[in-house]
Amino acid sequence: MAEFLRRLVSGGKARFKDPNLDLELDLAYVTDQVIVMGYPAAGIEGFYRNRREDAQRFLTARHGNNFWVFNFCPVRENFYDKSVFGGRVSRYPFPDHHTPPLAILPLVSREMHAWVTVSKDRVAALHCKAGKGRSGMIVCAYLLSLDTFSTPFAENSYLEKDWVTVRVDDCMQAIPNDGVLEELGEAAVPASSIVEETFPESRDENQSIPTKSSAPTLQQVLDLHTSRRMKAPSISTNAKLKAGVSIPSQRRWLLYWSRLLAGQGPPGMWGLSDMKPGLRNDSNSSSILATKVRITEISLRLREISGIKAGLVRAASLLMDRGKDGNGLVGPRNNRVWASLARYNDDLVDALERWEQSTRDSTNLGRRKSESSESVSGIFASDKWDKEKMVRTFARMGDDGKRPSEMNSADESIKVYSYVLVPLNEERWVEISKAPIRQEETRGLEPSVKSEMTSTDSISQSVTNSRVGRSGIVVDADRELRIKLYMGQVFMAWLWFIPAFHITPETRSSSFILPRDDLDFPIGIGKDIMDVELKMEWCQDEVDDTQVETAQTDSPSSGVETVVASLAGGVEVSQALER
Repeated sequence: MAEFLRRLVSGGKARFKDPNLDLELDLAYVTDQVIVMGYPAAGIEGFYRNRREDAQRFLTARHGNNFWVFNFCPVRENFYDKSVFGGRVSRYPFPDHHTPPLAILPLVSREMHAWVTVSKDRVAALHCKAGKGRSGMIVCAYLLSLDTFSTPFAENSYLEKDWVTVRVDDCMQAIPNDGVLEELGEAAVPASSIVEETFPESRDENQSIPTKSSAPTLQQVLDLHTSRRMKAPSISTNAKLKAGVSIPSQRRWLLYWSRLLAGQGPPGMWGLSDMKPGLRNDSNSSSILATKVRITEISLRLREISGIKAGLVRAASLLMDRGKDGNGLVGPRNNRVWASLARYNDDLVDALERWEQSTRDSTNLGRRKSESSESVSGIFASDKWDKEKMVRTFARMGDDGKRPSEMNSADESIKVYSYVLVPLNEERWVEISKAPIRQEETRGLEPSVKSEMTSTDSISQSVTNSRVGRSGIVVDADRELRIKLYMGQVFMAWLWFIPAFHITPETRSSSFILPRDDLDFPIGIGKDIMDVELKMEWCQDEVDDTQVETAQTDSPSSGVETVVASLAGGVEVSQALER
């Protein structure tokens, strides 16, 4: 029964069978030195996930002390002591279904490389909860940082008696039959003329990234991870192989990382300037001066919601909004469209970026400098950053309450409406703050700009302190930002992005469009979204003052003026979708 449940929970992921150990685990070898696996669980959770003692026995029996575990689960999600794996554990926690602070990608890649290059017998075992999205993204980040790349045979994925058969089959497949040889003749295509496919992250960007001929491309590493981590579909069903890293924002993060590795990242990010492959000036600059952008507008194109759907949205909003007067922006009577903006704690991101700078090899962004033997474990030695929610809401944007404008559609039978979301002024915030906060949301939390829920007084005060009233919400261009879309109280979709990758220094303003397929979890009414456009502009008139303030203060959290870290009102409804 337990094995049936484990296979059911694994879904489309490949499972590893070792008859010598009498084990079957939610685990796969991506390469001979890189393992991805599901969370090593204990107690009741062990009935449907990898049992902790089985994971211990597997790694010890096959690799002795030559394994190191990388855990991406926050303490509030899952936790075990390092002693479970002999102390050989590094934690880089970030929330399920989300992207991490971007600096985590080079930090993990460097630590993995430093561990496995000592001996070919060493392996790195990565896990999150399902061992798919977060682990897969980090595996791909590591593979992208390699100097050379060829599709590696995962010999550890087979028993010794089976490996000879695999090798023979590979050799036979490599030998073309006589008919093929005759057909090719002298018209064979030279390998140098084959054009590698690049990953299409969004339809408005040029994503041709020049790399060294031997370096991996993003599509190569995504395909490799998918082929090893996902279960091959049955031939009879004619189904496509599901992607290993399937969350669009996580794939977007890999695109950002590949651009940084190629020397095509935003100028000055992480203290990097004039970036070129193999040559990075100012790589150990002691300070990074933040640049600012304003998020001025979010445009959402949405197919017309049917009367039944609209009624369900109102009913769901009413249930989730009990105790409120229904007159606010997110009340159940109006089905208004709005968005919350959130980010990681500034202190955490600053600490990670400082560590990224101090451990960076001056000639290779994916390598740790030779004199550095430290890991980032000190930052996550305690549960300071991940015992509570790691992503905090700091602002919201909403429509003007008027009927959305109707757009032309290629299909005349489908009506498409455009919703324009702009920063809310103080008066609008006061309107929202009239609704009382439910006790279960505020119990045990004290009013603070660092808390996720604050009192209504804090809301009104925070509007005065923030710069949302002028022409946009001011944020650091190099910092990660999440935008979460709602209708009423019902979740539609979310997306993560870093503004600096979508606006060039030469332009005053910029915008980019993400179709529905590039949004994370467009479920329910989110399926009716056609695309989302984000508009932003440089804060050129404020950069000088901001940089002076940054240079003069010791506070690492001065990145986004005093735009509040959180504002109450509205229950963030998101499905617990396992990836």
